[in-house]
Parts: sequence; C-alpha cells; structure tokens
Amino acid sequence: MELDAIVIGAGVNGLSAAALLGAKGRRVLVLEANPVPGGAVQTAEVTLPGFRHDLFAMNLGLFAGGPVVAALGERLAAHGFALVPSAKPFCSVFPDGSMLGVEADVERTVANVAAVAPEDVRAWQELTEYLGQVAPTLIGVLGAEMPSRSLMTTMWKARRQFGTTGVLEIAKLALSSTRAFTEEHFESPRTRALMASWGMHLDFAPDLAGGALFSFLETIGGQLFGMVIGQGGASTMINALVGVIEESGGRVACNERVTEIIVESGRAVGVRTAQGAEYRASRGVIANVNPRLVPALLPEDQRSRPDVARAETFRPGLATMMIHLALDDLPAWTAEGARDFNYVHIGPYLDDMAMTYTQAAAGLLPDSPTLVVGQPTVSDPSRAPEGKHVLWVQVRVLPLHPREGSWDEIGEAYADGVIDKIEQYAPGLRSRILGRKVLTPADLQRANANLVLGDSLGGSHHPAQFFFLRPVPGWWRHRTPVDRLFVCGAGTWPGGGVGGGSGALVAAAVG
Repeated sequence: MELDAIVIGAGVNGLSAAALLGAKGRRVLVLEANPVPGGAVQTAEVTLPGFRHDLFAMNLGLFAGGPVVAALGERLAAHGFALVPSAKPFCSVFPDGSMLGVEADVERTVANVAAVAPEDVRAWQELTEYLGQVAPTLIGVLGAEMPSRSLMTTMWKARRQFGTTGVLEIAKLALSSTRAFTEEHFESPRTRALMASWGMHLDFAPDLAGGALFSFLETIGGQLFGMVIGQGGASTMINALVGVIEESGGRVACNERVTEIIVESGRAVGVRTAQGAEYRASRGVIANVNPRLVPALLPEDQRSRPDVARAETFRPGLATMMIHLALDDLPAWTAEGARDFNYVHIGPYLDDMAMTYTQAAAGLLPDSPTLVVGQPTVSDPSRAPEGKHVLWVQVRVLPLHPREGSWDEIGEAYADGVIDKIEQYAPGLRSRILGRKVLTPADLQRANANLVLGDSLGGSHHPAQFFFLRPVPGWWRHRTPVDRLFVCGAGTWPGGGVGGGSGALVAAAVG
C-alpha cells in the first residue's frame, strides 16, 4: 500500500499521531518492536489471574482533557475507550497518622486543608483563584509548538490581560523550585509536602529550578480538573487508538523492529526492519522514540552530523521502580480516609524528598524513597476479583547506576524495603498480599528501550531540556535536522505524561 507516513513506535504519542493523520485521510503504518502496542501504557495480569495491573502509567487525565480526545472522542468511545473519574484523586500521609487530601471538589478540599493546616487556607484559596485566571495561558503554552505563532498569540493575550508584571510572575512560577514556591505561599510542612510530592513524579526534587509549575498545576488543578483512570486498565486507551487507526485504513504492526531510517538526498523516505522489510512514505517518518536513540537509526553519514549526534547527549531523568501487588483487601492506612484516594503519596516531607533525590543522583539507594501508591480499584473494582484489590506502587527516585550492584541483583531486596516503608503507614500490608511483581529500572528498559536506564519520563524535564530546548537545541517543532524526519513522545515538547500532546503537534506538522 502507498503510505503517507510511517510511525516508529506504538506509544501513546505515536498512536495519537497516526490516528489523527488517519482521520484526515492519510495512509499510515505504525511499526512496533514489542509484541503489543502501548509503550509505557500497558495493562496485564502479572501477579495472579483476574488482577489487572497498569504496568507503568495509570493516570489518564492529561489524555482525557487533551487534543486527541477533543478531535476523536466519539470514535475512540466507539472502539471501547472508557474512563472512570476519581472523586478523591490524591492525598499525602504523614508519620503522625495525619493526612491531607485533594478531592474533585474545591469546598471539600478547602475543608481538608482547614482540618490539618488552617494557617494555609487563605493561601490555598488564593492559588485556586490564581490557577483559574492563568489556566488559559498555561494551557495555551503547553499546547503550542515551541516556537510558533500560536505561542506568540498566547503570550500577547497574556500580556494584555495581566500586564508585563503579571507575565513575569508566570515566568517566575515556571522557573521556581517547589521549595521556594511552597515556602512563599504555605506555612504548614504538610501543605508544602502535598505539593512537592508531585514534583517528584517528574524528576524535580524540592530544590531544583522548574519544579513548581508542574507541582502547582497537579496539586491545585486536582480539585478543579480531577483525575481519571481507564476502565479495566489504561490499555483501554491504546486499544481504542489502534481501532481508530485501523478503521481509517491504517495498520499497526507489532514485532516489527525498525533498524534503519532510509535517507535519500537528505530526506527521510522510509524505513527498514529487522525482518528485512522496507517501507516508504511520501510525507515523512515519525519517530516515537527517545531522542537519544534516534541517531543510531540513521545512516552513518547522517548520524555523524554534529546537529544530529547532539541528540545522544539528551539526559535521562532518574530511575523508577514499579511494584504491583494483588491484595485481599486495601491497605489499613493509619491515616483515616486514605483508603478512599486513588493516589497516596508517602514522602513524607520536603527534606526527605530532597535527601532521596540527592542520594539517587549520587548512585546510592535512597534510605526513604518517595512513594506513589496507586489504589485504582477504589474507583474501578473491575480490575480485580470481587472484594479483592490491586496496588500500583511507583518508587521515586532511584539511581541510574546503583553503586550497590546491578538492579537484577538488588531489586527484590530493595522492594522488600519499600513494603517495609508502606507498612509504617499501613500496618499489616504484608498479610494482605496475594501476589507480587517487581519491575526494576532494568526491567523497565528491557520492556521498552525508550525507558533508558529505567527513566520512566522519557528524559529529564529540567530547564536545560524543556520548553524550546526539548529535546536539544535545534530539534524544535518536532523536527530533526533530517528533512521529513519528525520526532514525538515524552522526550519532546510538551514532555512526559499520558497526554498525546506531542502526537497531536507532530500530526499537524506532517499534515
């Protein structure tokens, strides 16, 4: 079949690009090296039969509110895409048995803040009002190419609305550390920790510049925009995207590893696979691949170009471990009400998170890693047999090169320590475990080559690799130095998270 575009990699952004191009009548082929599509979005029974675990990503809120659903929502739903909203998205628990939770209701969230940090109620309300004011600007920036006319229009409107000082305040937010931002606004260490825990999701320790923006959006936005997970598992999204692609005449081929991007006269015209197949496309090739892996797919004369080779310097974020548990009951949290939330964060405080990051960056196993404990069956009981539950534990952050030995040697023992930490907040957890599966950073990379050294974020989001610098200088607007070779995925703007935003932007670029 004559192809308009070839997509390398069936992650959420590659599939989103293919689905959007297919909806415009373009003929698209997606080639995936793994046996199943999805990349870092997969659901599988890895502990016991009937217990469905999201192996990597779980929160689909960005996708639900993003450009792909806006364009293809009805078609995705026709292919089984279904979401389950969370009334209680997340909370943080503390050693004294207290808890601070964000609910999908501003008044209830304010009441939660008042119960444990009454001194921060006014600041919380002011930040909630502020997010309502700046959200259109932030959404406009995050949804625009870097640089682009759309971005300039958004900033011009922001200057008219907020004035120069107001725009500079937004810039200050984007460049602040979480510690600086939370200390400016909050008095209670609990409120500060609630916000800082979101920075740890995205490789931002409390003292790193740039962490405040994501923490602010997720924490304050949680009560305004809520959180959703996929009904039956996050793979409902992947299956629906594949359905839309195939319905449009495209194809998603798994177990097809691309070994070379064909370049003729400086232009990407097709690919070759490990099986010896060759495919060509008239409009270009889209690499849904970690940017640092792209040069190796190119012919030597292209790979050695300085503007191409610089992608190999793209830095990973720190590593992640996933622990999946099948349970006969939810954890018995000492913090009353914590079992009702989809995410339970265990830091516990800013200094603990800062120390965790410093140890991991130095190659040491953190004494007290930050934990994101997902309880998806609180909202979606279909993921486990009746009366049973699954637990999704993300361990943040871990060393890329641990000094203590390889992850294959030390992974299970370190996971035991993680369970010990959860037990401090939920005594008796071990007695409720029916099955366990540990995915170390090494396992993450084996499962998906784009998760380099176990970095689940598709590359560090620190300022030197963000905004118009993502992934590297000169590789902006989802283009590479090779004509008609495009890139998308978490390693490109607007970064990590299950949103499909870069897939939508690259689909618009390919046309």
